Amino acid sequence: MRRFFSELIIIGLLCLGALRSAPVSAQETGWNAYDPAQVDGKVIIDSNPDGPLPPNCPIPAPKSRYIIGMSQANRAEPWRELMDKNIADAAEEHPELAVVFTDARQDNAKQISDVRTFLTLKVDLLIISPNEATPLTDVIREAYQKCVPVIVLDRAANGDQFTMFIGANNVAIGQAAGRYVARWCDAQHRVPCNIIELRGLEGSPPARDRGDGFRDGIKADPNARIVGSQNADWLRELALDRAATLFQENPHVDVVYAHNDPMAEAAIVAAQNAKLDIGKILFVGIDGLPTAEGGIMSVLQKRLGVTYIYPSGGRQAINWAVQILVHHVNPPRKIELSFDEVRADNGQAICNTYACPQATQRP
Repeated sequence: MRRFFSELIIIGLLCLGALRSAPVSAQETGWNAYDPAQVDGKVIIDSNPDGPLPPNCPIPAPKSRYIIGMSQANRAEPWRELMDKNIADAAEEHPELAVVFTDARQDNAKQISDVRTFLTLKVDLLIISPNEATPLTDVIREAYQKCVPVIVLDRAANGDQFTMFIGANNVAIGQAAGRYVARWCDAQHRVPCNIIELRGLEGSPPARDRGDGFRDGIKADPNARIVGSQNADWLRELALDRAATLFQENPHVDVVYAHNDPMAEAAIVAAQNAKLDIGKILFVGIDGLPTAEGGIMSVLQKRLGVTYIYPSGGRQAINWAVQILVHHVNPPRKIELSFDEVRADNGQAICNTYACPQATQRP
């Protein structure tokens, strides 16, 4: 029987699970240092010397069953569906874990409510990918101060009132995309090189960082300039409308920079609808999912010129949850995950590595 549930139809099961999860052995007296070999990625901020919980909090009691609450920002995005799948698949390897998923649907108030419901149910650990940083910071702090370990995934929260953060460096990804665009503009002799940008959700750290990093990266070519920018909230449907507006306002576009692949794909459709020659436009995305509709295949099929594999961190979050709850390991405060640039010249090799539908060999 699978141990993963959606939304709050499982409240009764969770309460029953909590009753059955009585301590089975004596509680230990201290936290253990992590082994650097456990780190998948780069440690940016080391462990808190006082431990991963506030000083007044006890170490998690050993249990036969641990309940993990996973608060997702918005499952409508394919990349976030992959994150939930990565979490579920990783947790399947640990019979002592049960994971409960909620979907905030890009609603800050709902995500706050979801987290507070988890606290009422006394989950053993919270994983959260905040919809926006500032509105979710207080409830994350609330969970942490109630002695619930909190793993913040992908999107940062303000301050330091949580156990650890796991995510890729969105500024670096944006810079890499900007440098690629600058080189392309120069090689194509586009003077000026007009860029339109489709941004993620306003107020979310990835949207800010991917935008800021990109602006830094395109400085390598003084002819590269952003002539229009719109928020499309990571959503393909909204991006189709926003891209159409941007093309209407800027009929001479050389590059489309989208903060994720679905928005870049929508821009391709919008450009075709506007009767533009898409063969002369560079479309840039981020996510690089290894799926039939994902960014790796889009590069191989020559729709996107380049994309960036943005790791979900789901597997890493579960691995650290086990270390915290079961082995009482004090984790690093911040782990940065690596990313890959997917281009025409390396797309097939990356497809092979990630077993995308066009892979010629399996990992």
